[in-house]
Amino acid sequence: MRDATPDVTAVPCPLATSSGEAASERRAAGPARVAGAQAIGAIAIGAIAFLLLQILTYGYGRDQGIYAMVARAVLDGGMPYRDAFDFKPPGIFLIYALARALFGPAQWGIRALEVLGLAGMCLAMVSLAARAFGDRRVGVVAAALAVLVHAQLDFWHTAQPESFGGMLTVFALLAATPRGVAGAPRPAPGAAALIVSGALFGAAGLLKPPLAGGGVVLAVVLAAPALAELAGRGAALARRARRSPALGPDRGAPEAPGSARAPGAAPVPDRRAAAPDPGAALVPDRRAAALDLARPAPTSPALLWAALRPALLVALGGVLPVLACVAWFAAKGALGDLREVLFVFTPHYTALGWRDVGVLDMAWHGVSEWLVRYSGPLALGLCCLLALHPDRHERAGVALLAGVIAMHLVGVVMQAKFFPYHYGATWPLTALLAALGLWKAWQRCVRHGAKAAAALVAALVATAFARSATKDVDEDYLDRCAERVALLAAGARDLGRLDHLASAADVDAAANRAVAAWLRERVAPGRPVFVWGFEPVIYDLAERPPATRYLYNVPQRAAWARQDARDALMRDLAARPPAAIVVERRDVFPSVTGDGLDSRDTLDGFPALAGLLEERYDLAVLIEDFEIYLER
Repeated sequence: MRDATPDVTAVPCPLATSSGEAASERRAAGPARVAGAQAIGAIAIGAIAFLLLQILTYGYGRDQGIYAMVARAVLDGGMPYRDAFDFKPPGIFLIYALARALFGPAQWGIRALEVLGLAGMCLAMVSLAARAFGDRRVGVVAAALAVLVHAQLDFWHTAQPESFGGMLTVFALLAATPRGVAGAPRPAPGAAALIVSGALFGAAGLLKPPLAGGGVVLAVVLAAPALAELAGRGAALARRARRSPALGPDRGAPEAPGSARAPGAAPVPDRRAAAPDPGAALVPDRRAAALDLARPAPTSPALLWAALRPALLVALGGVLPVLACVAWFAAKGALGDLREVLFVFTPHYTALGWRDVGVLDMAWHGVSEWLVRYSGPLALGLCCLLALHPDRHERAGVALLAGVIAMHLVGVVMQAKFFPYHYGATWPLTALLAALGLWKAWQRCVRHGAKAAAALVAALVATAFARSATKDVDEDYLDRCAERVALLAAGARDLGRLDHLASAADVDAAANRAVAAWLRERVAPGRPVFVWGFEPVIYDLAERPPATRYLYNVPQRAAWARQDARDALMRDLAARPPAAIVVERRDVFPSVTGDGLDSRDTLDGFPALAGLLEERYDLAVLIEDFEIYLER
């Protein structure tokens, strides 16, 4: 049942002008016919299908291997942080655990879940565009743009917390945007819808905390009309108080809303009441408008409740997944480990990026990266939207999307790393705004003829080649697409080609596979192994348990956690001696560890582990950047 509180955010417009009525009637009749719209829709849907098929072939990057190993520990009854260390929020491990439970340990499992989520997000974007902008075709174009950027991020920067957080954000916005009726004011979202929206924002926050801030933006946007009306009434009362008492309220002073009238006097409509919801259609029927004007204006307490209600309901929904997560950790006795990692270790990691830089420099870098570095078509669409301006009924949706994007960018700047995947949750929202701008530009161009339309298409293609989200790999995205098409045509059985497509920077997927195969041959099933490096995927490929909770050695290499983490590691190794130890070379990450040493060089400053290797293990083989030691 919808909440019975008066909707002060959807006050109908006074008697509409003839032009306003005509515009309302056009919107009530549905989106206008646009030349080429069917072709654009077909191309967009075809592109989405092709790109989703590409994503199914993506392998693991380094981070995905970590998430998979923590998920494996969770399915075995363990807990993140306590039994399998990483410093990402817990939500991503649950998603990987779900994929593993549904599809098994193969790397395509998380990609299948990712593709299903993206497909659902595309449908949600179409519905959201129809509700916010009055045209689902904008949503189809937006979905294609969002999936294009997502796919261009390739294997390394997808299936990340932000990837899934973006999907949840779109679902949350859709839940809070009720369907309107053509020619009528947009209804306020019901209580259940706001609670569901808040819960989705809260779940997104368990993937990356700043994503929960979208719920704050939603609450502010929904409260704005009521707050504006309260402010207007306060200003009107202040003006009346400053007037001379001799003038009195009958000398032209406006009647305060809700003030007493003489018995039988006709109510005076409050034309300073809350402005119409920018997403609501004008009322074309003059008689219906007149009836609406005769209704008493909402009282100040009703307006105050209308302002507070969205925030309270969104907050109620938002705390539900957080409380469920805290209860899970408490029941498993791992609440202290959660606190230690997220509130002690992680802030030090974040602080690495803030050395010798200012807030304004970081903010400029974060915004400029989002705006121009990753996608030419998105930048072009945003420019079109600025140049052509949102229509009145589109402004509320544009403001909400822009606010959530701003909240995301604040989170990216706070992290101070600016990895490509950090923007992953922001691209679907950016795509909705860009698609609106491109759709407006297309409508204007087709009215000016074929040459103008062709010029826009040429500009779109040029910007697509000028900026791509594909980073950290040698080939451009088109070459990688062609290679994956050939791989799929051959049945996706070519491990060499798969490994090549899953290699980047210092990560060699073929070498990881070779090390895992060697361990499977020489280490008995069930015996633990230990990887001193940053390639936990080796555990998963080898199908051997780790000897320690530390799936990688960043805690033992980071200055702020080094000694305690090393002591804990040595206790783990003493309690569960590994049958083999793998030492990695050339894994240097100053932005993560704070220094320029690799794992092999770090042993020189870690005498306890170096002594264990010397006393109890022999070097058995070198495979690429890995030294493998076997127990004597």
